[in-house]
Amino acid sequence: MTLFHHPLRHFTRWGVVAMVAAALVLLTACEASGQMDTQPRYNPLSASSFFPNGSSALPLVPGTIPYYGTLPANSPVITGMDANGQPYQGFPLPVTQDLVVQGQQRYTIYCVVCHGTTGKGDGKVISFQFPKPPDLLSDDVSAMPNGHIFLTIENGFGKMFPYGPRVNYTERWAIISYIRAMELQNGAVDPTTLTAAQLDQIGNHP
Repeated sequence: MTLFHHPLRHFTRWGVVAMVAAALVLLTACEASGQMDTQPRYNPLSASSFFPNGSSALPLVPGTIPYYGTLPANSPVITGMDANGQPYQGFPLPVTQDLVVQGQQRYTIYCVVCHGTTGKGDGKVISFQFPKPPDLLSDDVSAMPNGHIFLTIENGFGKMFPYGPRVNYTERWAIISYIRAMELQNGAVDPTTLTAAQLDQIGNHP
């Protein structure tokens, strides 16, 4: 006695073959329609009347900053680690006034709410019963390798969530340079007042 009826049991072998053939024809028609396989496009640097320069592409606007650079994937600038996989000591890029200025800007955007304008962990979140963040001017933070702070910004720690998707690697080093500048001045600092000697001192932080 048959209790269940399979929906394909009444199909003949030739019926199944016909269905498969029809499906192949439909797929072939889709590709041959010109909408997927042969779309109109320009080859790189080919001629075009669209732009005034007669090319299908324009040169980069002066001052453009590429999102991806030419650094090796394992560069400490990108990873925050040295060749032995340990947090990088010092700075892998020059510490300039512009870098510290950028660090102050990013610190104000991302860090002030928790660490406060002075870096002492007295940000606005404290008034909402959030646990007090570490004092960035403390001896413990001062003794940390810069790469340790870099990785903390990237991956988060404790109640601090990861900022890697929001703060790119150059910005992380900029923030670190500003933190070191605050340590130097024991509080908030105007990066434009830093002397060459102070920038050198920040850049040589162990």
